[in-house]
Amino acid sequence: MNRKPPSIGYDERMTPTHAALLPVLTNSLNMLREALDGLPDEATAWTPAPNTNSLTVLTMHSLTSLRFFLGNGSGRVTEISRYRAEDRAEAFASKPESAASLIAHIDAALPGYRAILEGGTEADLTAAISWPPEDAPNLPATGAGCLFHAIGHCREHVGQAMLMRDLWLNR
Repeated sequence: MNRKPPSIGYDERMTPTHAALLPVLTNSLNMLREALDGLPDEATAWTPAPNTNSLTVLTMHSLTSLRFFLGNGSGRVTEISRYRAEDRAEAFASKPESAASLIAHIDAALPGYRAILEGGTEADLTAAISWPPEDAPNLPATGAGCLFHAIGHCREHVGQAMLMRDLWLNR
């Protein structure tokens, strides 16, 4: 029996796995929005210590890594070397943006993530993902693993963003 996830725009064209991921993804992005909401512009550029990431970088990296791993879990396989050299590098080089601008990036990304998930198939879930040998032990081996990795990785950075908010407010 396939149960539909909570009413969050379930699409019967999605596999149950892809559909179940959508509310978790939406909730994760809402938590990221909440971490940014109401902060002054200078808070998004601030770092509490050397070699730490700002809220701008955490947000942009979360969005690009979600697109990469959701895509790999939904049949849109991208080479990790291209992701690292382009999307990931760009995210970590992000110039400071206002909290409102970062929230707008989050809001704009969700429909694209939904479209990626809608394109996923059962075959994509079991498809083997090839990584360079040096990366293979640390990355998911299947499309389904990429979907779980996407959410886990995002939640890690959402937690960091929440901590950054608390540190900023209590500095």
